Amino acid sequence: MKLLLSCISTSFKLFDIIRLYPYILLILILFFTISCPNVGYSQRTKTSIKAGEQRKAEKGLKDNRYFFYFIDSSITNLGTEEEKRLFKEAIQRDIIAQLLYMKFLFKESFNEIRKAQSILINLYRITLKRDISITRNLLNGFAPMSIESNNNKAIHYLRLGYRDMRVSEIYLGMADNYRESLYSMRLYKYVKAIKKAKHGKRYAFLSMIECKSLQEGRKAIAQPSYENIEKIIMKLAPPEKVEYYRLIHQDNYYISKDDKSFFDLVWENPVIHEIQDYQRYLDEVEIADE
Repeated sequence: MKLLLSCISTSFKLFDIIRLYPYILLILILFFTISCPNVGYSQRTKTSIKAGEQRKAEKGLKDNRYFFYFIDSSITNLGTEEEKRLFKEAIQRDIIAQLLYMKFLFKESFNEIRKAQSILINLYRITLKRDISITRNLLNGFAPMSIESNNNKAIHYLRLGYRDMRVSEIYLGMADNYRESLYSMRLYKYVKAIKKAKHGKRYAFLSMIECKSLQEGRKAIAQPSYENIEKIIMKLAPPEKVEYYRLIHQDNYYISKDDKSFFDLVWENPVIHEIQDYQRYLDEVEIADE
């Protein structure tokens, strides 16, 4: 009898434990969570951190390649000595970033990418403001002639030019107000703004050509290609402005006035030891190898 009562009592205890098991488990989880706050969170390993740094550096190098090629002709054609000095430093830092990337120093590579992009942001703003100023001067200079001629096509080109100039100014304001840490996003917006400013200059030349052709009894330009516009500018522009208009026309189509652009000249002889950070990176690599 005692044995039977003991078995019944034990079965009731097991039943209670089974019934309360979910609550007991929840209490244990809460206890360990409070006592050990780091338990339950995934830990980033060195490998995962390295992979993230590699991805950022890879994308930065790819973006920089486009940013350098895009502004190269503008710096080569119209850049001042100070702008070319800054452009050279940005190219040198990009070369250093590529060397560091190949040595698997992804974090250091990304730091140099950021420094190069910071310089490029300054150069892009200077170039954009210059392009907007040139566009405005061309449009304002050709506007009286176009309006007096009462040539609808010339006036239409003027409107398109002023429209693109205004859009370029809007993009400039947008890029200036992006968060400072968004380097690539700011530069891509400056790219769009510069494209619009160059389009405005193209329309200004088309308006001038349309008016001049009508005044001199010439046929309107049939196909506004680069070569055709250049030939007509050489014929119709005032003698003292022929070379200036030709240079602007080349820049509108991203063509360098010299056989080798400034970017190519720097790459031929980068002289990266001029950058003080480069020697520091070399010393760090030597220490790591030892």
